Amino acid sequence: MTTLCRVYLAVLSGYHVLTGIVSFAFPQFAFRFYAALYACNPAERRQLVLVMKPWGALALCAGVVGLFAAADPVRYWGVVAALWLLLVLRIVFRLVWRAELAEVGRIPAHRNLLSTGIIAAGAVILGAWLVRYLSLSLV
Repeated sequence: MTTLCRVYLAVLSGYHVLTGIVSFAFPQFAFRFYAALYACNPAERRQLVLVMKPWGALALCAGVVGLFAAADPVRYWGVVAALWLLLVLRIVFRLVWRAELAEVGRIPAHRNLLSTGIIAAGAVILGAWLVRYLSLSLV
């Protein structure tokens, strides 16, 4: 279970590092990247560019701390818990605001559900690892 957790954390963190750099430094490219990956193609771009810079910085930070957790999830179990919470909140966001995502982001419902399912799979991996680790450490 720890190996699966480590691999998932490394992939998730690498993704956050990549998207953090792209969003912060190359927002116009980021629009094309997110359109290809998530089918997200919002009409308003000017204000979103301003939002993408701090969003990218935060993603980069999450990716770097996630790499520490990938190297040693037991030592950094709090980071694992925080990343699990991030995934859960992203699932809630995608489900609760799916109509707005379809209207503003122009994300087709099936693509939103696919992305939500992928995020949920990661949440299950991290959640299962946390339950197992915490149950063993409390004994």
